[in-house]
Amino acid sequence: IDLGISAFTEHDRACLKFALENGVDAVSQSFVASADDIEAVRQYARELGRVPFIIAKIERMQALHNIDEILKSTDGIMVARGDLGVEIPIEEIAVVQKQLMQKANKYGTPVITATHMLESMVEHRRPTRAEATDVANAILDGTDSVMLSGESAMGKYPVQAAAMLAKIAMATEPNRPHHRTRQSLRQDPETRDKVNVVDLIALSVQYTLDRIQPAAVLVPTLSGGTARNITRFRLPVWITAFSPNESACRSLQFSYGVHPVLVDKDLPDWAEFCKEWLKNQGVTAGLALLTQGPSDLSPSGNHRMEILELH
Repeated sequence: IDLGISAFTEHDRACLKFALENGVDAVSQSFVASADDIEAVRQYARELGRVPFIIAKIERMQALHNIDEILKSTDGIMVARGDLGVEIPIEEIAVVQKQLMQKANKYGTPVITATHMLESMVEHRRPTRAEATDVANAILDGTDSVMLSGESAMGKYPVQAAAMLAKIAMATEPNRPHHRTRQSLRQDPETRDKVNVVDLIALSVQYTLDRIQPAAVLVPTLSGGTARNITRFRLPVWITAFSPNESACRSLQFSYGVHPVLVDKDLPDWAEFCKEWLKNQGVTAGLALLTQGPSDLSPSGNHRMEILELH
């Protein structure tokens, strides 16, 4: 039943004010119904002087109906399976979870899978086989993050639960169907027919990666948007995102396959810096892909992708 009540309550306003005063980087809004709920959070944060990374918790039927507009408005979504399982038939949760991940991947919006991931570890040292499989399947389906709830908030074995979640992720990651994800994005009319320059650069990186094996993909970015656009294609190599914006670096931790690096300042040309950085990381041979575009220091610069030869 839609009660017509805003998801962003007075209590939420007080919580957001407290969070921003104490340096919190990301907040999640519960019971989001539409993009208006996210914009209400963002507008109040602007009035407070700083906008955090905003995550929409998808746990209402209205959110499923409005998911496209929510994905365009929010910074990230959380598939909150507990309350969502009250709103929809329990037998539909798995399919809805997969559909939400596919849509989030298409938009380049980070998606977190949460609730009952390793629920039995609230009381026991080891999860059930079904729980381990659930975590692995969320990763295979395209989630950017998996999250503990009661396991770490009130469980008897919070450290073991976090370690187990990481262990399952490390075992599953090498088997992610990268090619399937890239193929579905290429075939999607909304992706294929885009004319946005940043989208075309992302497609070019993906196309080039299918033909060469670079040591890294290097992406200077101020907001993190370019790196997120590229990571939609679930590339088999790390995307290293250089940014002088500490907030952008922290928010990029939510995105799959992105390694954010905080730098002192923006640069008009990043090629030599990137070569030196890779050398310091022990990468001295092979190829690397570098994307560059206009910036505050080079407002008339062209969007381009370079192949760096390392030696």
